[in-house]
Amino acid sequence: MKKFFVLALISLIAISSVSAQYRPKKMPRSKHRTSSSSSSSTSEISLGVGYMTTGNLINFIESMKQAQDNVNSHSDNMNTKMAVFGPAITAQYLYSLSEHVSIGAGVVYQQATGVQSILSDMAGGMPDPTGEAPAPYVFKGNYITLIPTAKFYWFNREHFAMYTRLAIGGTYRMESINGESDNSFMVNGQLSPVCVEFGGEHFRVFLEEGIGANGSGFGGLKYSF
Repeated sequence: MKKFFVLALISLIAISSVSAQYRPKKMPRSKHRTSSSSSSSTSEISLGVGYMTTGNLINFIESMKQAQDNVNSHSDNMNTKMAVFGPAITAQYLYSLSEHVSIGAGVVYQQATGVQSILSDMAGGMPDPTGEAPAPYVFKGNYITLIPTAKFYWFNREHFAMYTRLAIGGTYRMESINGESDNSFMVNGQLSPVCVEFGGEHFRVFLEEGIGANGSGFGGLKYSF
């Protein structure tokens, strides 16, 4: 798992090195340059952290469905199982096709652990009539997502820019419940309609609001070269 993530990160760095080696030579800047672009850089790498990802939303919906099923079936056991997700860490590389469009790919890694919530008291019901403690629930999840991505700049000034980002790819889900493994694949992506970045020519902080594998709230630091 960790080896896979490290290899994916090395791959992104290798791609950026190759593109930097073979990209066209930069033309000298004119003193009277009128372009709105803040830099002649053609590549960027970034590292960001996001919260409330697709995995969080799916787990929340499944947990609420389980709780509703218990209520509908008048079950004496009102326990429900939920997973607590950690932050989603994203490493990303983008190559600039033009002043307004960049394409590339990102790797996202996220972990989750399981908890069991006893909803009897919350629902106004009675505890398990047998008096027995709930069955143990040990859940662990590791999620690796690879998503090709595209960034569309609204404008890109010297110290500030706004853009929209769209990505689609897939997530490899490695989950285990009480020691039993359950691995699967799901289509995943990211839609961030309104995003901002600010800083200097090479280093900038970025903030994104959206939905998907990177998170509803996603931000970090990027380096352009």
